[in-house]
Amino acid sequence: MTRREFLKLATAAFASAVIPACQPITPTPTFVPTQPPPSATPTLAVPPSVTPTLTATPMPTATATPSVTATPFGFDFVSVRGDQFYWRGARLPINGFNYYPRLHPWKTFNLGEWEPQVVAQELKLGATLGANVVRVFVDANASVDAPPRTPVAAPTPPPLPTYAPPLAQYVKNVREFLDLAGNLGYKTIVTLFDALDWAIYQPQHAWIAEEYLRAFIPSFANDPRILCWDLQNEPDRALRNVGEKPVVEFFKRLALLTRTLAPNHLQTIGWIDRARAKYFPDLDEYLDFWCFHFYDDATKISDLMQFYKRQTRKPVLLEEFGLPSGGPGYDKSPSPEADQARHFEIVLNALEANKMCGSVFWCLNDFPLGLSGNPPIKTDSPENHFGVLRLDYSEKPVTQIIRKFWKP
Repeated sequence: MTRREFLKLATAAFASAVIPACQPITPTPTFVPTQPPPSATPTLAVPPSVTPTLTATPMPTATATPSVTATPFGFDFVSVRGDQFYWRGARLPINGFNYYPRLHPWKTFNLGEWEPQVVAQELKLGATLGANVVRVFVDANASVDAPPRTPVAAPTPPPLPTYAPPLAQYVKNVREFLDLAGNLGYKTIVTLFDALDWAIYQPQHAWIAEEYLRAFIPSFANDPRILCWDLQNEPDRALRNVGEKPVVEFFKRLALLTRTLAPNHLQTIGWIDRARAKYFPDLDEYLDFWCFHFYDDATKISDLMQFYKRQTRKPVLLEEFGLPSGGPGYDKSPSPEADQARHFEIVLNALEANKMCGSVFWCLNDFPLGLSGNPPIKTDSPENHFGVLRLDYSEKPVTQIIRKFWKP
């Protein structure tokens, strides 16, 4: 269930505001980590035609088990000890936000839409809150050198998925983002395979995702500005529509390969709710920490944190949470900004009380009408109003709550 689908079922209210994307390889995992206001909108057009330089040879069947032998972490790479993150020998509290540019939501790195000057300005605003982590999304379709696939009407079978390499310019845009974020002291969570074709989860097509990783990850493998690879955002719909076994085996394959390609980086999956804890036994050896997303009554968050802490000794990161404000709520009534501030205060208090490793809120900016969502929602919706900054970049009251806890 996507955040938008889930949240349509919810209603917002003070203190109880309910709100709002193989052939299995036998693993031998042994990896154990050891260590830590702009006034104008400039434009920068990226040429729509780019010749990709990254290529890969399709391999329909996986024939080798990737090695997962641990590589010692460099001093600048983030690592985990127990249920916390560490960097340069000291605990690193995760104070982060999910990010799309204000005028290009869900299209951050897309050719023709990437605007580095604007991204730099917006990241500076996030840094004034005390943020040290930013989460971004790599679109599985927009990032490759292939025409977009269009749905076909039943009973015509859909076209078979085929491999296409990452666009060189798209990869360059991601690299430029890391430069901008790194200059401001951010560590970046890179979330892969957003909007992935469901067919690729199937054993006979999983090689396509593996070849994509082989082409995409190596150029970033030694970059300590990347906190982790998030193998996918909210694959909950895939579990329902494709089935548990192929999806779990798919992530085992991807996790093993990612570990081989980038042994110094952490890796995780962005689950949306507590039901995914059922997969902890299957995937615990493959992932360095666990994530959950929370769009519910804020007073329930403490019990949920305790639930997760009983499931694993690894860090459990609140990777998404938030409350829309300044627009229509999910019951069509106004959604006050004061409610958003109270929601954040309850959640951030609970994080401290339960000694959690940190959080990444949704999201930095509000978005203009007709741009938010994938595909974009044409009418005004709560999805446009989750930002802690308004459309003119002025701060909502919640920013003072964030600063109180993050102490910039």
